[in-house]
Amino acid sequence: MNTNPNTRILVADDELFMLRLLEATFRKGGHEVILSRNGTEALAAAEEASPALIVMDVMMPGLDGLAAIRQLKESPGTRHIPVIVLSSKGQALTEVEAVESGAALFLTKPFSPTYLLEAVRKLLEHSADEVPSEAVSCEAAH
Repeated sequence: MNTNPNTRILVADDELFMLRLLEATFRKGGHEVILSRNGTEALAAAEEASPALIVMDVMMPGLDGLAAIRQLKESPGTRHIPVIVLSSKGQALTEVEAVESGAALFLTKPFSPTYLLEAVRKLLEHSADEVPSEAVSCEAAH
């Protein structure tokens, strides 16, 4: 397994099945994966592990994903980390809120693992220079 810190991905989702699916997808893509079950755990893990990228669900108990993203973007230690919002809540309002919170990409569940890995690859390539300031929205293919 490649444990280069540039390929470390933090996944935050309260659904165990989704955590395992994302973990398997990213490991298959050669990434190290850190798992968290809510926004509070994600904030702590991001500060401690310095992931190259974060995949965040919106609807989680306690601190939700959008609030966690806002806090990540306010912290000097984590503001540079690109965040992908992956949510079953595909309403336009959620997408706008995700962009306003600082997300680099908004995807809806169900998602294509191939598309997700490609999106991660592109974001990681750009993060070496600068993450694009405009967020991208995309409905992933099944």
